[in-house]
Formats: sequence, C-alpha cells, structure tokens
Amino acid sequence: MVPEERKTVGMLTGSKQELFERDHPVIRQLREIPELIFPDEMEKLPPSALSLKQLFTRKQMDENHVDCLILYRIAAGALHILEELSRRGICPGLIEIGDFYAELLPGSVQVYLTHPEKFQLLHYEQDYEWYPEDERLFGELELFDKDAQRRADVRLLYKILVASAKGNVKMPPKYTEADYSELFYKALPDEWKELFQERPDCDYATMKEMLRQCIAMEESFARAARERLDEKAQKKLEEEEWLSAENGGQEERQGKKTLFSMIVLLRTELEDSRIMSRMLYQLQDELETETSLSQWEWRQAFVFGNGNIAVKEFATYEPGFRCQCEQEIKDYSAGEALIIAANLMGEAMRGHQAGSPHRGRHEKGGAVPEQQEHIFRMYALADGRLKNDRVFQAALSMLNDCQRQGMEFYLLTGEDSRCEACQKLDQLMQEGTYADPSHS
Repeated sequence: MVPEERKTVGMLTGSKQELFERDHPVIRQLREIPELIFPDEMEKLPPSALSLKQLFTRKQMDENHVDCLILYRIAAGALHILEELSRRGICPGLIEIGDFYAELLPGSVQVYLTHPEKFQLLHYEQDYEWYPEDERLFGELELFDKDAQRRADVRLLYKILVASAKGNVKMPPKYTEADYSELFYKALPDEWKELFQERPDCDYATMKEMLRQCIAMEESFARAARERLDEKAQKKLEEEEWLSAENGGQEERQGKKTLFSMIVLLRTELEDSRIMSRMLYQLQDELETETSLSQWEWRQAFVFGNGNIAVKEFATYEPGFRCQCEQEIKDYSAGEALIIAANLMGEAMRGHQAGSPHRGRHEKGGAVPEQQEHIFRMYALADGRLKNDRVFQAALSMLNDCQRQGMEFYLLTGEDSRCEACQKLDQLMQEGTYADPSHS
C-alpha cells in the first residue's frame, strides 16, 4: 500500500506569533530540523559561530582564512537545510544571508539557520524588501511556490559560493576593495557558472552532487600539499639531527636568524585564478614549515603587480596567515613591480647590514661565505605572459645587484608560462642562487 503523501496543513487564521505559540503542525515540522534555531533556543548556537554576513566581511575572511573549500562546505550545509525544508513541503521564501551561521571546525563546517519565524509559511504572505537583483527574479511574486523556492535557493547558494556579504550581488560580481566576490566567482567550476546563468531552478540532488565533487577536489589538493609539507618537514628534521650529531650537540647557529621573504605577484593571463592562489598558499605553507623547524623569525612583504601596486613593508604575521591574491589583473608591466620589490629588498638588506647564507653556492673565488644573521629571499610568481620591455630589463639589473649583496631569487610559474621574460627570470634564478630543488 502506497503511503499517503505527507502534506503540511494550512496556516488558517491568527498572527504568525500566535501560530508559533500554538505549536501549529507546520511549526512542529520545522522543529524536526536540528539545524534550525528558534528565538527561544539561541543558546543552542555555539559561541564561536558567525553569521555569514559577518563572516564574509574582508576582515573576518582574512582572520578565518576562508577559502574555496570552506565555502563549498558552508554551501553544502545550507543546501542540506533547504533540502529538508523542501522535503516537508515548506517554502520559506527569501532567506537572508545573515540568518545563516557557520561554525568553522577543524576539517569541517557546521551550519545553522536562525529566525525561522521570518519564513513565508504556506499561505501567510511575506512582505519582502527587494534588492534590485532579487526583484528582477521574484518581484512579481506574492507567495513562493515550489518552483520559485528552488530559484530562490539557487540564488542563495550563489551568494554563499561567492562569499557575498551583501544582498544585492550581481552575476558575475564586480570586484571591489570591500570583498572577494569576484575572486571566488572566477574560482568556481564552469558547471556552477552555467547553472547560475542558465538554470536557476536546478534540482537539489544535482547541486548536492556538484558540491560533493567540488569538496572532493579541494580536499585532494589539500592532502597533496600536506603530504609534500610533511615530507619536507621530515627531511629538514633529519638534516638538523645529523648536523647536531656532527657538531657534537653544539648549536649550529649563533643568535636568532630572521628570514625576510619578498613575494611578488605578477600579472596573469589565465582564466583560472586558482593557479596563482594555489602557488601562493603552497609557498607560504613551505616557508612557514621551514621557519618553524629552523626556529627562525619570519617577516613577509608582498608586491601586487596588477595595475594598482600595493606594497607592504616587511612585517611579522600570525601563524597560519595566508595572503589573499588580488585577482583584478590588468595589462601592466611586470618590470615596475619587480623594481619596487628590489628597492624594498635593498632597503631591508642595507638596514640590517647582513647578507644571506648562500648555502651550497660558491663565489667566483671558490670560497663559501660564512652564514650571516639574516636571510633575504625574493619569490616572483607568474602564470602568464610578461612584458619584456626596458623597465623589465632595468629590473633584471637591479635584481642582479641584490643577488650580489646576498639576496636569493626564485621564480615560481604556472605550466603555461613560456614567455621570454619568464625565461630571463628563470635564468637569473639558475645563475644567481643556489640550486635548491624545493624552491625551483
């Protein structure tokens, strides 16, 4: 015998507050969803949970190191709640991004939805404050039915996946200094972009599977990076143990070393912005591991060669800090970015009156310089075509001067970087620094 289809009961009469107080059948169905937090149950919300509107501000994004994987996990948690509402035949209408809360746990995310009393419940008409983009999609609706609700849920997931703290986010979003919406939009797989543009009523099962694939892909990237770091950490530990034994237990170094790492992000030609971001995050992971094992102080500086060069002085950041790679890349000379970086590096080297340890590299006379107190490194990251103009040639000369004063230079490129300027930088690295395969 086929069971009778479960349907919700109409709201009948009474204010929304009275219906909640009377524990109407629809309200009882809402209370069956454990991730829904009612006004009288706010103590169930973990103190560490943040509303998505607050989490998606630039300050919180930086402090919590929010990346694509975290956004995918938040979207999956939100989709689970939306799917549970749909399974019970409940159409809540438009849900504000600030009503979702996320608790960022090690390796996972827990999502909650608060204030369900704001929902459009069956025949209870909701008075919406429309944003222009939402009004374009839903402005003629007085009540949300099943199909309209799916479109609203797709729109909500879009706001989560691009980390939009604003209700009026366009598609595709325009980059501003206040958020990272365009960055995360560019990082989305094409299937998601097509869905947001052409299939606003996609079913929940399809979206759930797409999120599962995205999470699996990002987790594989994280595992591969962690394995490389673990191998490098073990190798470094073995080297230090061997050196300690060779020196009879004496300290290898006298005094506290400081690593000054200058990271220059040059312009990109590629559509997939994740290439540059992944290179940057992996580099910072490796440097953090190296400085931690070697017990060095670590100071970083960044130069963004994207038409609006942002220069930061060398500074010490909290453990786990990862620079967010600015993505509005313009047709701009890489040479000027390298010149600014070389000037800043030169000032730091002169200010500390020390060179780098030049491990494994011999000077022309054959002698190996003694290890100095500070280490100076410059990393140039590029994944596209760079301008080989006069400014770039002048930058090469300045980088050469910095190398002679003790700076180590490295070039990190994407697989498709075959331009003449990249080749010259690679030659500079091969001829001017010691050959350490972990940084090449």
